[in-house]
Amino acid sequence: MIEEQLQKLQENYYDDRPDKSEWFMEVKERAKSLHRNNVEHYAPNKAALALFMLSQGARISEISQRTSLSRDVIRSLEWRHTDTLETKRKEFSMRYAIAAQEYTDLLFERATQLFDDPDSLAKISPEKLAITVGILTDKAAQLTGMATTVVEHRKGASLDDAANLINEARSRIAKGKVIEAEVV
Repeated sequence: MIEEQLQKLQENYYDDRPDKSEWFMEVKERAKSLHRNNVEHYAPNKAALALFMLSQGARISEISQRTSLSRDVIRSLEWRHTDTLETKRKEFSMRYAIAAQEYTDLLFERATQLFDDPDSLAKISPEKLAITVGILTDKAAQLTGMATTVVEHRKGASLDDAANLINEARSRIAKGKVIEAEVV
């Protein structure tokens, strides 16, 4: 009996990296408070992999293909583990922020090299430079708390008002209340 369970566990297990084994422990712990027909009981390793992939931002279709879990099972798993997913997503976002900082340093280093080598600078298309400037400007605005999007609210006639005016004009024409005008 125990050997069968161990064999099943090994068949379902995808990866033994520490970040995924944390998910496995989370699934096993949460399973204690859930009904026996939940995926955390009958396929804890698949559930752990699905949660890991959800935390990384993977698409549900991709997770379903990799784990052979249905979309509904993955969504319910996501719902039951929302608190853990949010915590892990914050951890991952911090890692990505650190990586972004490193790559930003490399970008500035590369920009300095380009200033010293006009031939290499000439090979870069203006579109790529413009896109880089736009992204950096947007990120700088975000980091300083400036608005990156402006939403304008205009006062005036709405589409409904315009439709009403057209309908009124049509009814006046139909009733013969039209003023004859001549273009001179």
